[in-house]
Amino acid sequence: MPFRFLDHTADVLVEVDAPTFEKLLAEAGRALFAAMLDVDKVQPVVQTFFSVSAKDEADLLYNFLEELLVYKDADALAFSRFSVDVKRGEQLTADVIAEGERITPGHNPRADVKAISWHDFRVWRDENGWHARILMDV
Repeated sequence: MPFRFLDHTADVLVEVDAPTFEKLLAEAGRALFAAMLDVDKVQPVVQTFFSVSAKDEADLLYNFLEELLVYKDADALAFSRFSVDVKRGEQLTADVIAEGERITPGHNPRADVKAISWHDFRVWRDENGWHARILMDV
């Protein structure tokens, strides 16, 4: 399973697993929207292109998720599919195509994620691939 929600007293805690860092970003994006609505009901009718940069993988994942929250808050968009290309240089840059649609009551809204917390935020790699632990403020 690419992501799983864990018990948390006040917010939403999720762990994400993927074979590559690009897939980790994509699955974390799906997990973000799954915390807020029925992500399987979000149709890929709108494509949004954006890039985020950072000094390391943890910062890049954080910036990616925060950028998705901007689109949710500013444009009422939810995304269900992601194509991610990470370029490595002096900084890491993720070029993203996010596919989704405007949020409607038919998406069965749940919690409203306001921000990603640095508390308990973690990204690591092991012999099984890439992993992340993400706490979402609701």
